[in-house]
Amino acid sequence: MNPLGATASASAVPTPSTATRGIVRPAGPTRTDIQALRAIAVLSVLLYHLWPTRLTGGYVGVDVFFVISGFLITGHLLREFEATGTVRVGRFWAARARRLLPASLLVLLMSAIGTILLVPVGLWERFLAEIGASALYVQNWFLAALSIDYLGATAAASPVQHFWTLSVEEQFYFALPLLVVLAAWASRGLNQPRRGVLLAAVSVVTVGSFAYSVVFTPISSAAYFSTGTRAWEFGLGALAAFLPVLAWRRSLIAAIGLVAILASAVVFTSATPFPGTAALLPAGGAALIVWAGRDTFLAKLGAVKSVAMLGRTSYAIYLWHWPLIVLLPFATGTPLTGTQKVAIILVTLGLAWVSTKYWEDPIRFSPRLLGGRSPRTVARWSVIGMVVVLTVSGGSLVIHKYVEASERAAASAEIAAAMASECFGAAAMDPSIQPCVPPEPSVFVPSLVGLESNDDNRGDCWSTRGLSQFNLCSLGPELGYSKHLLVLGDSHSNTLIGAYQRIADERGWRIDVAGHSGCYLTTATLNAHDKSGRDACDFWRAAALDLVSSTADFDAIVVTRSSTMSIASPEGKETADAAQVNGLVEAWNSRANPDTPIIAILDNPELPSAAYRCLEQHGPQNVEACGSPRSKVLQYDLQRDAAESVSNAHLIDLTDFYCDADRCEAVIGGAVVYRPDGNHLTAAFARTLAPYLGGKIDEILTAEGAASE
Repeated sequence: MNPLGATASASAVPTPSTATRGIVRPAGPTRTDIQALRAIAVLSVLLYHLWPTRLTGGYVGVDVFFVISGFLITGHLLREFEATGTVRVGRFWAARARRLLPASLLVLLMSAIGTILLVPVGLWERFLAEIGASALYVQNWFLAALSIDYLGATAAASPVQHFWTLSVEEQFYFALPLLVVLAAWASRGLNQPRRGVLLAAVSVVTVGSFAYSVVFTPISSAAYFSTGTRAWEFGLGALAAFLPVLAWRRSLIAAIGLVAILASAVVFTSATPFPGTAALLPAGGAALIVWAGRDTFLAKLGAVKSVAMLGRTSYAIYLWHWPLIVLLPFATGTPLTGTQKVAIILVTLGLAWVSTKYWEDPIRFSPRLLGGRSPRTVARWSVIGMVVVLTVSGGSLVIHKYVEASERAAASAEIAAAMASECFGAAAMDPSIQPCVPPEPSVFVPSLVGLESNDDNRGDCWSTRGLSQFNLCSLGPELGYSKHLLVLGDSHSNTLIGAYQRIADERGWRIDVAGHSGCYLTTATLNAHDKSGRDACDFWRAAALDLVSSTADFDAIVVTRSSTMSIASPEGKETADAAQVNGLVEAWNSRANPDTPIIAILDNPELPSAAYRCLEQHGPQNVEACGSPRSKVLQYDLQRDAAESVSNAHLIDLTDFYCDADRCEAVIGGAVVYRPDGNHLTAAFARTLAPYLGGKIDEILTAEGAASE
């Protein structure tokens, strides 16, 4: 990441040096200790992304880069500020554009092409939108708005998700020279020393950002991407640039800093609330290293040719590695293997060296290209480069959507016939109406474009990850209903809202629904990706348990959850499975009325995400190739064990509507079963389960009623 773009020269303003093959590079001593620090940081990020369960805190390499950027860039601006009383903002921004844009726009363009060639069309909208946001350097805000959890997102990661760091960095580069100009104006108005005023300004911003980070990090996972929660890390590096060069025990100070970084990389996990106070360890360690100066053991390490090369190409390494990690599984149709991960490292290093030497450096330094050009010229070419990326990404999506819309319109009669068929969706698996062959439209139902959003979940029925709230919606009649059901669960529960709505409307039942991301009715502590996620889930579970234990007039409590959900490490000798079962049993037994039946819906199978790509490749007429063996995709649901220990608990098993004796299919009765992730049902298919799910619930309630008479 280099460190995502700051130069390592100690010179305030680059001075011309020798010209080599038409490329003029800035002269001045190179901080080899910083090159070593870059190498360590980029390797930690690379290894974390490839083996997240091994180097669990490797993501802190990003924080190290932020500190390096703050130190180097502030040092450059500070020297110019003291010498001239101001900074040439346009020249500074042009230098940053020359440094960052050639490589980043190339990777964005290649990522857009890779998305178009390899990624299922249902993911194009979000992936290409992220490419556009990255080209405009607002990717961090885009991800924050989507509330994607970077350290544990269930949504498929885009090939440019890592560009959020460059967005934060570019925003820092935009704001810092303006802060310097403001300090120059203030120093003249207050008749105070320039350096002191600028130091005060940087200190205020740093302290304010850190306080905001500490407060905001526990509240929302969006804090991970926020410029406001990250600015203090740049500020630590900036403050180090104001300090006099350390004159004693430099290697000791550098060693302490390195230990802090390595400890955080090893000890931190995806559950560590971050950035917040935790980021002080790696960021503080990096600040100690850059303050220790060039005469440390890290300087000697950074002088080693291989380490120096890693440091010099770290920006390109960071850019290239993530698209390869994301796109290769789409190309192969399988998760990454160990061999493929090693290959990604080698290809990344090769691409980084080639793109740095033959693309980035020539554009940046050659007088025939952008080297030495005016800020206006650099700005013009920067805009052109961004427009190219936006045209390829946005234009491809617009054209594709137009073609898809035209195809759907042409096949609208076929689609209507398929959906009206008595064996559309789950009905095709109903043994009472066999044989049943639904019409085969020329397009998928629902269309693969926009399949990710084919979801009946509603905001009033749903509590989003990271927010402490309990939303409860009511389906069906508010008055005059014959049955009153409560439905509680995670996203797998709320994928059935379309079915519940149909059941409520057709049977005259009132069905109250409450769902939470990664959370369900249990007394066990559930795993979460950050403290805000754990706190929000705890809040929701407490509210759900309170509702269950205080309300006795429900005719049934319906529960379901993803069978792959995990809980926090159990205490003592209790196994994780036993802890999960015990948590379910205790929660189910908390009913206000012990006679109220618990109805547990067993989880649906989870197909590999490659099934989605398979549908694209084979088309609507050859969907049989895209199913999976039942034994591989049907997980054992521990709700089975819990039901055995709870009186008046019942199981509903809908597996036979997803699978035959041997295989679970991606398309059933002409309906695409799963969204792109392979485990969340489409709204179209979920609705077709209503007659069977409603019938099974009715059978249980009828039997319960007969038993009570």
